[in-house]
Amino acid sequence: MSRKKLQKILFVTDAHVPYQDRVALNLIHKTIRKIKPDVLCILGDFADFYSVSAHDKSPDRSLRLTDEVAAVRKELSRFEKYKFKRKIFISGNHENRLERYISSRAPELFGLVTIPELFKLRQNGWEYVPYKRHVMIGNLAVSHDYGSAGATAHKTASQRLGNPVVIGHTHRAGTVSRRNLDGDLVMSGMFGWLGDVSQIDYAHSAQVGTDWVSGFGIGYMNQKGVVVLNSVPILGSSCVVEGQLIEVSK
Repeated sequence: MSRKKLQKILFVTDAHVPYQDRVALNLIHKTIRKIKPDVLCILGDFADFYSVSAHDKSPDRSLRLTDEVAAVRKELSRFEKYKFKRKIFISGNHENRLERYISSRAPELFGLVTIPELFKLRQNGWEYVPYKRHVMIGNLAVSHDYGSAGATAHKTASQRLGNPVVIGHTHRAGTVSRRNLDGDLVMSGMFGWLGDVSQIDYAHSAQVGTDWVSGFGIGYMNQKGVVVLNSVPILGSSCVVEGQLIEVSK
């Protein structure tokens, strides 16, 4: 790949606002200022929507839907300060909690209260991709998930679709590579998550401690649309991007 012809894609996944890891997000913003990506893609579950979850809730938490929406809007506005060629917001199963809640509790409002409207996506230049849909970025079929989770979900989805993929959802990180029939390298990936472990109450602590990875992804796309993927793990308050150590204050 000729470096002069590459477009940079930044993948942000599973922040679960308002339970985000603030240090991790600050690292991402510092990375944006450093490498100036062309495309930003939020891979879903950017919002948690704890207040409308159908799961049992902790009695210690009192959170209004309006508070969650305001917190998400605040975080999105931080990304809107940069000049990307393309900004993509993909809905995940946590954003889908709102649609399920309205369907069961207030079906008359279905279609009137939507994610794009609540988060003011279209008026702020975001492409919106509904849950269980995908968007093409170069040769990548990008979605929140393709129906599976676990450490090999990206490989499973790529094999089933016959196309390289990028997904969120799993909170795991990794890439897999192969050659297509034209001999080009094609890669699939998933890049961890950006939530704060100390604030979640729906995962076993042992699973989080050994399996979930704080991180994000960077893709480099050539003129043919072939994307090479890098998974960037976050270690405390630092990460390494393009050979440079990036650090923020805790």
